[in-house]
Amino acid sequence: MNNITKFELFSGLEKEPEALQALSNLMKKEAYQVRDFIINEKESDPRMFFLLSGQVEVNKKDDQGQNIVIARTDASSNPYFGESVLFGYFARSANVVAYTRCECLSLSANDFEDFMKKYPYAVATFYRHLSRVLFDRLSKATKDIFIASVALKK
Repeated sequence: MNNITKFELFSGLEKEPEALQALSNLMKKEAYQVRDFIINEKESDPRMFFLLSGQVEVNKKDDQGQNIVIARTDASSNPYFGESVLFGYFARSANVVAYTRCECLSLSANDFEDFMKKYPYAVATFYRHLSRVLFDRLSKATKDIFIASVALKK
């Protein structure tokens, strides 16, 4: 079994070992080489990813086709990306590229949907954590937009 409880979304699932084991069994380990796309903003993909090892870069192309780096993170912070697929949104908003060799766990939306039917309590815990993360990201984005707006007015 993969130690998925290190990822914030799964904390609290230790209380349901059967659900934890079932979810862990649904995840697939995938390896990526430097500069491989884990997520490509031009493609639709029904998987979300959990970084086990390595470093990734999140970037997006501007209007001139230049890559703009949004973030860089490594496995020590237990990042995950592509969670919008769990809400039925398969289109991607940015690229996630392997900056070093990486290993990820992937979870498909279809597998997660089947899991939801069998383990509703575990899913409630999962979505509670995900809601908090999305709220934090929205709050940060709002603050960043405000700061940028004030700077542009000067």
